[in-house]
Amino acid sequence: MRFACLAILALAPLCAAGPLAAEEPGPLNMVVMDPLALPLSCPCVEGYAQRNYEKLAEYLTEKLGREVKVAFGESVQRAKEKGEFDEVHIIIGKDSVVRADSAKLKVKAVPVAQLTGKDGSTTQTGLIVVRSADSAKKVEDLSGYRILYGPPECDEKFAAPRAMLEEAGIDVVAAEQAETSAACSDGACKIIEWGDTENAAAVISSYAAPLLEGCGTINKGDLRVVGETKPVPFVAAFVNDKLADADQSAIRESLIGVMDDSELLLSLETLRGFVPLTDEYKEKYKKKTEEAPPGEKLGASPDGDPPGEGPPAAAANTPPTDGATLGWTGWRGPHRDGRVRALPTRLPEKLPQVWQVPLAHAGLGGIAATDQYVVIGDRNLPNTGDEFRCYDAATGNMLWMVDYPAEGSLDYDNTPRATPLIVQSDDELLGTRVILLGAFGHLSCADLGTGIVYWQKNIREEFGAKSELVWGTCSSPLVVDGKLILNPGAEAASIVALDLMTGLPLWQTPGQTAGYGSLNIATLGGKRQIVGHDRTTLGGWDIDSGERLWTLTPPRSGDFNVPTPMEIDGKLLVTTEGNGTRLYAFDGEGKIIEQPIAVQMQLAPDMSTPVVVGNRLYCVCQKLYCLDLANQLTESCRLEDPALGDYAPIIADDQRLLILGHGGELLLVDITGEEPTITSRTFLFDDEETREAELYSHPAIVGNRLYVRGETSIACFELE
Repeated sequence: MRFACLAILALAPLCAAGPLAAEEPGPLNMVVMDPLALPLSCPCVEGYAQRNYEKLAEYLTEKLGREVKVAFGESVQRAKEKGEFDEVHIIIGKDSVVRADSAKLKVKAVPVAQLTGKDGSTTQTGLIVVRSADSAKKVEDLSGYRILYGPPECDEKFAAPRAMLEEAGIDVVAAEQAETSAACSDGACKIIEWGDTENAAAVISSYAAPLLEGCGTINKGDLRVVGETKPVPFVAAFVNDKLADADQSAIRESLIGVMDDSELLLSLETLRGFVPLTDEYKEKYKKKTEEAPPGEKLGASPDGDPPGEGPPAAAANTPPTDGATLGWTGWRGPHRDGRVRALPTRLPEKLPQVWQVPLAHAGLGGIAATDQYVVIGDRNLPNTGDEFRCYDAATGNMLWMVDYPAEGSLDYDNTPRATPLIVQSDDELLGTRVILLGAFGHLSCADLGTGIVYWQKNIREEFGAKSELVWGTCSSPLVVDGKLILNPGAEAASIVALDLMTGLPLWQTPGQTAGYGSLNIATLGGKRQIVGHDRTTLGGWDIDSGERLWTLTPPRSGDFNVPTPMEIDGKLLVTTEGNGTRLYAFDGEGKIIEQPIAVQMQLAPDMSTPVVVGNRLYCVCQKLYCLDLANQLTESCRLEDPALGDYAPIIADDQRLLILGHGGELLLVDITGEEPTITSRTFLFDDEETREAELYSHPAIVGNRLYVRGETSIACFELE
């Protein structure tokens, strides 16, 4: 199963490169030391680490009007020998390694651009890994451990992890005494080989994360991550300082122009190609240059900019995840209640569209978003695999994608049903993660900012679920008290809790096959618990142990159990198509009292989950129902409109409802009077497919931005 694999996006062109100065008539020699280059990488992960730099050489030859020869090697000297180069003009490789190697050869290498990865980032990190059976869970647990670092010239595997260990209070041996291994796989294999005989950890590069999924002699599940370093620069392009300034500028501009060549972006496995040096990069090496002894000041010019270049217009790094404000973080928002602080007072005739990007398939799963990131599930074009994509909230540019094979055939097509779940932890090691669940049970835990996958599994396969998948795995993931709660629907694991850091099971509870609705958290009868449906019953589970606390079988069988149960003032509201809407009380032990205290049979949705505002409950089921919670769920009023069909998601504040109706028509409803009143409405999409469809994907609101999935695209709109 592949890790993070990201689609290619062609951005707006920069200025075209001019021809090289006439003073350099001979060919240009390019050395490639990028560990993800095809001749230098491990081919164990299909479509990853297969960068084709011969294509770049052809491109540069055309752009520069001068032949560019290429040679590969783990060092500059080795590549020179392979290419039979007398002199090197361009070097592309891991930044810290190029600098160290150039210093040894007394070559003044000047950085001119940074290569973005498939996630759009120009940085990498070091990952500290241990055997899966090891007792260590975090960096602080590594006291007394034998640590295998990478080579000293690899910042992400040597300097960065040593700094992280020191910050965690771990005694670190002197640099010259540190144990190192040449390749990521060497250190990983060594700690596996030692087994229980040695408390040991190894440091691998983040680009070597596929090792965690199995590679060569390493099997999937052998290793797990206990720590991740701060980002350091990854692949950069350097030129020999002996080249004329005009030649250096022409090379730099040609490299930056790669972003306009979609085929070359694909060949180089990059989202945006080469980008100007970021401010962080220049500041980092400006300080190092100032501190370096005479004769060792390599890399950056004194002012931190390459020759002929001022500061770039914008840094190219992915924004730090920690800066993201959590907004609509999962199914029905951060509290699973469909509520926001404020909605607009009126909708214009045409809502301003900020951006719109196409999707491969119509979908059921909702949108998760922060002020920086928008995450949604889709399928690949052949409909043989899942694709979860993250878009820049401001521009709609795709930042990363997690994809993997997931073949099968389901009713309502095969797109993910579950809404992604964004989880921000106080634990710096966890950072901000996003949980992605596909319709066939594939579960991924990824970094929100980069798309790097920390762990991945299929919950149906792992827990032995045998039931037929008709509508697929539908329940949106739930995190409570650091536990990731899911319902595989296996006989021995109807509901499970996983460790968010590792994906390992914390508990599993036997029971029925999975229902189609999402679980929720509620405090009932003074007992905080997980509530929700399996295939035929309603239940509550203990958060710490997974013990099933109670079971309720409804009077009428056959419910699909899609709407999410909700806590209302210590009572549980449940609504289904066969048993109507019910309100249940609980005893002092947190167990349900089987006889409901109120029943309303008219409101019987098969999919819509209600929202609650004050003492009123609102829900769409062919019409907008309003029930009085203070008066035995009595129907207070109803609103009929052609836009209101069998299903329509509702987002509410204290005075209004925002309803996404048939065909993508957005209704703003005033609820301050005796009866709800539509005050304004607008169609969001113009395409015929959306105008004729019922939209099942739940929209998201973050601040004044509304994110909606149509039949063929996802779009961002600005609310007043």
